[in-house]
Amino acid sequence: MCIIVYKPEGATMPSTDTLRRCFEENPDGAGFMWPERGRVQLRKGFMGWGDLESALSSELPRDARGLPVALHFRIATHGRVKPGCCHPFAVCKDYRAMRAESASAAAGFMHNGTLAGLDTSPDVSDSMAYARNVLAPLKGMRGGLSGAAQRRIVEATAQGSRFLLMSGDARVLTFGRWVADGGCLYSNESFRGRGRTGRRGAQASLFDAPGWLAAGAWPPGPFPACGGCPLAGECSDLGPWCGDAEEAEEVSGMTS
Repeated sequence: MCIIVYKPEGATMPSTDTLRRCFEENPDGAGFMWPERGRVQLRKGFMGWGDLESALSSELPRDARGLPVALHFRIATHGRVKPGCCHPFAVCKDYRAMRAESASAAAGFMHNGTLAGLDTSPDVSDSMAYARNVLAPLKGMRGGLSGAAQRRIVEATAQGSRFLLMSGDARVLTFGRWVADGGCLYSNESFRGRGRTGRRGAQASLFDAPGWLAAGAWPPGPFPACGGCPLAGECSDLGPWCGDAEEAEEVSGMTS
């Protein structure tokens, strides 16, 4: 299942009990990220609760209330149960950099759900493949990941997952359905711990089901460039496409 916990700027961190419950319900490793000095600081690979608790205390700035902070607690669906497959991931094209347990990046990515149609392996999860093949090219476009066209593409390719994107300038984007509680956002209800403990007890929902995509299932979009765009199917079937032919050409060129 996994769960993402997002504490917005100005909000108070969830209680230790809540975070520990998240870890116990999603026990395959944890990580967190926050913006600092124009970069996103990523820490992950905490395979035990004590290690995560210690890292939160020592790594986060003393007054984290003024910062957005995102935490991820994993249940593995693709990729091995190992530190490098934990979230967050740097948005880049280098899988080795994504596996780093301590890193600084222009943007960081967390994912709750499953994504079909991506090339995965024991060392490359669906989240990592999405960050490399979709998010990294979009980050290079005009406006970065916060651009209107980029947001539409992410929405159209999310397959019902929940995403969180954080940039070094402290902007945070969330996609999908979230649960608000105590000033924070949670990507599902497992933070409540209602009898769901670990992988066997995890209860699936619509948003944790295998993705909707199947390769080659859609017609191309409305612009000439759509015929060569690997995202054309997702856009035409699941959400809004580019606003004009120029935008479509740029998107197709960046993602091909």
